[in-house]
Amino acid sequence: MSHRGIRLARFMHENIDDIFYCWIRRRGGEDFAEEFVIDKASRYWLFDYREKQYTVFTKAAYIKPKEVVTVSLRSKDTFPYGVFDLTVKLPPWTKGPTLWFGFEIEDLFGGGVIHYRFVPGTPGSLAACAGAFPKPVCVELPGFPLDYAEKRHVYSIHVYRSMAVWLIDGKIRGIILYPEHNIGEHIVTNKLPYALALAPVKPSTHLSILLDIDGCPEGEYVWEDLHPWNLRVLPGDPEPKIALKFCKHGSDETLAGSTVEGEIISHPVPAYDLKNKTVFFKASTSGVLRIEVYTLSGTWEEYDTIQVSENRLLKEKIDHEALLARIIYKPSKTPAHINIAEYLAT
Repeated sequence: MSHRGIRLARFMHENIDDIFYCWIRRRGGEDFAEEFVIDKASRYWLFDYREKQYTVFTKAAYIKPKEVVTVSLRSKDTFPYGVFDLTVKLPPWTKGPTLWFGFEIEDLFGGGVIHYRFVPGTPGSLAACAGAFPKPVCVELPGFPLDYAEKRHVYSIHVYRSMAVWLIDGKIRGIILYPEHNIGEHIVTNKLPYALALAPVKPSTHLSILLDIDGCPEGEYVWEDLHPWNLRVLPGDPEPKIALKFCKHGSDETLAGSTVEGEIISHPVPAYDLKNKTVFFKASTSGVLRIEVYTLSGTWEEYDTIQVSENRLLKEKIDHEALLARIIYKPSKTPAHINIAEYLAT
């Protein structure tokens, strides 16, 4: 199958209505509450190619009119293991409709959804959502920039076979795993550096994209600064290739480079459906490194305990399947300086 992707050149050579399906939901009449209506994307996403300054265009707006409940744009193309990049300002609304953007096959999640949810407020909040019927998991993302309405930020999604990754400005801020399981919606953490969750139902990994303004029919709402130049979507790779420095739990600060006065716990890293998983660790002081894995029961259990030699690189494989892993270092004397604390997995 040919995948032309979604990018500026395609908009310049094709009509937007050839790229996106569009439907709206509007208020109903005496005998019905609301109705779906076929429409055209060109009526709601308005743009030109004139620049006030480089890549800032004189017209770039996505509009939900008054009396319309939802405006929904969905790409006619679907993307296997898609890569979604949107660089944009989010609306400064203190209240108003929800924005949904990313991957979703159709309304209310059936078949699969892997996307962002922006809820206006003071400040607004941004969540990662993944799953399918009857309901996805949505977990608020840490590190959402407070200047989201004044400055463009890059919102990315990478879809893999068994997990999806959400990034803001190139930093991982969310990871959702989607094994077939029987525990329902499950959020492990929403603390820095990134949120971790399990989707209640596995979504398809071959999805269209959506740009959706949803709710508040009592008023008109305009998402400014949304232009085709800002949006890039292409097929990706089913297999994740992970190379992470371990961070302190609840912090963007890495273990490597830190000086510790006692036991220190890392933020979890994904382990599910990764065949080759290796921990690298080196510290100025001998001690004990404990590897723990996360269970469906919501507990952390000891997987292995290894002696750390002073200033010697430790290389430890995780051979068994697991959902998540973390490390705990307890030095034999303090202070101890951690030189290397890394995780590679494919």
